[in-house]
Formats: sequence, structure tokens, C-alpha cells
Amino acid sequence: MNAEEDQAQQQVAHREFVHALQHEPIACHAVGCPGPVETSDLSQVRDRVKTFGLRCQRCGWEGRLTGREQLSPPWGEAALLSMAHEHLMHQQPSCPYDGTPVVFTSLPNPRRRARYRLSCFYCGRRAEMDWPPPEARQ
Repeated sequence: MNAEEDQAQQQVAHREFVHALQHEPIACHAVGCPGPVETSDLSQVRDRVKTFGLRCQRCGWEGRLTGREQLSPPWGEAALLSMAHEHLMHQQPSCPYDGTPVVFTSLPNPRRRARYRLSCFYCGRRAEMDWPPPEARQ
């Protein structure tokens, strides 16, 4: 397999990973099978990168989708603020490195300020942030 074919396969796998992450339909990989593919999240709660199991309900084809962990370089402050702004505008923020939708998880915070964990389940990058950011509180 040459580099172009490998890159094309990675793009297809990433697109299917995003579909699985967002609970969207995925096509069966078996030739000629139009069957619906059932997706199940095989990840543990603490996993940085998600793994999805795939199974065609019609022909029995099975597959697996897993992210590609790449923690470096971390998200910069500008990227975090951009993702937070998109989230506040009710748009889907995405990882600036791979385009995967970023998941915001609200965290408990005893000081009654909003605190979030931002996670990209494809590359495994994570960050925690307070909202509003310190520079906006003055």
C-alpha cells in the first residue's frame, strides 16, 4: 500500500470515527451489503481515546474504530478560547489538529464558577478551563 492509499484509508476511518462519536449511521464494509451497522462504545470511562465496535445487523460483518493518540503539541490558549467561544455560540467546536468534534464536560467546582474539561476522543488531547477566563473577570 502506498502513502496516498494509507492516507485515504485514515481519512475514511477518521470520518467513520466522527460518525460513531456523534451516533450517526455508518455503512457496512461488506461488498453489496446495505445493512445497518450497530455501533457500540468499547471505551473505559478514563480512556483518552475512544474505541468503537461495529457490527452489521444484516450480514454479521464486524469492525473496530479507534482514535490515534497524539498528545503533543497540546492545545494553546488561543485554541481553547476559540473552542469555548464556539461552544457558547451553540456551534460544534472541533480539535484544531484533526477536526474531530470536541466534547465539553461540566466539572464540579466549589467556587461556583463554571469549570469544563475539553476532550478530543480521537487524538486524546484534554484540557480543563474555568469560565469565564481570569482575564475576563476584571
